[in-house]
Amino acid sequence: METKTKQLKKTLLIWYKKNKRTFSWRETKDPWKILLIEILSQQTQIERADTYYKKFIKEFPSPTSMSNSSLKKVLTIWSGLGYNNRARRLYESSKILAENGFDKIYPDFEILPGVGQYTKNALLSFAYGEKVLAVDTNVERIFSRFFGIDNTKDFIKDNSDYFLKKVNSRELNQAFMDFGSYICKSSNPKCDICPLEITCSKYFFEKNNSIEKFRGSNRELRGKLLKLLLENNKIKRDEIYIKIDEKEEKIEKALHGLEKDNLIILKKNIIEINSN
Repeated sequence: METKTKQLKKTLLIWYKKNKRTFSWRETKDPWKILLIEILSQQTQIERADTYYKKFIKEFPSPTSMSNSSLKKVLTIWSGLGYNNRARRLYESSKILAENGFDKIYPDFEILPGVGQYTKNALLSFAYGEKVLAVDTNVERIFSRFFGIDNTKDFIKDNSDYFLKKVNSRELNQAFMDFGSYICKSSNPKCDICPLEITCSKYFFEKNNSIEKFRGSNRELRGKLLKLLLENNKIKRDEIYIKIDEKEEKIEKALHGLEKDNLIILKKNIIEINSN
């Protein structure tokens, strides 16, 4: 196992030096820029997230600039990216950071809305240079397939010190990301050109895919409703029923979901964007 572990680390870093993707935020140690791209890239392809990152960093170069703006402005720039509650959490985080700053809450970044263990470790690695693994689905998939294991979390925890020994964690974490996105993909992995193919356990198994299809989904409807409200700021309920071609009960479900996420305000017969 030790030999195989050493091979994965060495081969991965050699591959990365030749194939790494270039993005402006990969060279920065600014925690705000790193937090921004990490939130934007959740459940979003990195190239698409990078397009939105450029818009956001131009409009909001600091947490203070975002906190002094409005949720409506953030949602407007976010429009089309989906999962709009991420925008709400980002806006709430900007308020906390504008008051306290990153260094004051370091290393407890999980107090920021929407920041879990992965994003926390990404901040610690990319902004603060700490030796931690930022473990996302890409990393778990690579470990599972290469070593032929199911319990990746415990395995990675037990072996993280070895992987991080004598290596720049920033480089290693980015290598895992690029390799998982380009070679060891969730579907149609490129095993034929994989430098690890000879010793890989090729442990593939079917996962129960419970992800909701986008077309006709509640998520799609929420996006339509939010776009309509961003264009009008406030609108009567009856007008929504006319403008959105969907059953009233589905519209109501989506509206109440948006209200629960603090994205809109529902009044008796008026719906408006929550700008606070």
